[in-house]
Amino acid sequence: MGDCMNLRMHNGRVPLPTKNPDSPIRLVDFPSKELFTSLFGNRVTAENLERNYLIMQVRLNGSTYRQVANTTGLSVERVRQIEAKFLRALAKHYERTERL
Repeated sequence: MGDCMNLRMHNGRVPLPTKNPDSPIRLVDFPSKELFTSLFGNRVTAENLERNYLIMQVRLNGSTYRQVANTTGLSVERVRQIEAKFLRALAKHYERTERL
């Protein structure tokens, strides 16, 4: 995902990569706060969980890494890492739910 990930491009849905060459991305709804918490809750502090959720909402609505970094006081690289972790966890969640 590039620096211009934007929910508006996909009608409010999050693009996730797939292993299917015929359909390289899958569009899923932005997770509720409850799902987001279940994906990350035991690995980050409550304060960082809230910050990461807000970062992803802003990123997915079109803000660049630089804009988010300037607003939060984090580095551009840290914002990118938070986004990458979010996308990996969300993709893994949907892979697990498909198998059930």
